[in-house]
Amino acid sequence: MGRQFRFFLLPSDIDSIVTALRLKFDIKIILDKSPTPNPVEVTGPSSEWSSKYSSFEYISCRLVPSNGPEIRMRFIPTQSYWLVEDQLELIEFSGCDYDGKTLVVGRFYFQADMLIGDTIWPKRKEFIEWAGRIFYYTKRLLIRSKDLDAYVGKDAYKWRQEGGHFTQLRPRHSYKPTVM
Repeated sequence: MGRQFRFFLLPSDIDSIVTALRLKFDIKIILDKSPTPNPVEVTGPSSEWSSKYSSFEYISCRLVPSNGPEIRMRFIPTQSYWLVEDQLELIEFSGCDYDGKTLVVGRFYFQADMLIGDTIWPKRKEFIEWAGRIFYYTKRLLIRSKDLDAYVGKDAYKWRQEGGHFTQLRPRHSYKPTVM
């Protein structure tokens, strides 16, 4: 079982949230991919942003406790890179494709249990409580939108009022996203 919440965040919102989380919690930010079997730690997710589809940017990283367990990676031979193991005690921070005109939904997500063999085991109580505190704190930094069933960053909220568009799907080269 997992817990998640969805959000619309501009790069400035992301930087503000990461700064606030670093001040309040002892966290590390690691990229979800690495060219080596070692995880890549960054100071903030915006240092990981890269153009993948035209001018769209995408963020994909993990928040982990600084004193948490060792990060394990698994090799993806068809892509020739390493991925952070999903069974670990971490929070996924992903989404937020943005091209200046359209902003795609993102999410915070963590699994509260893990599969070991054929059995589902709960993750440590300390991790669940840590992740819960981060979720609670992060949501308090954002604006809740019942219409969107998501949280919205302060800058994203203003940007949308000025004509920016939110969407649920990542736009592709020939695909026109549904604007919300």
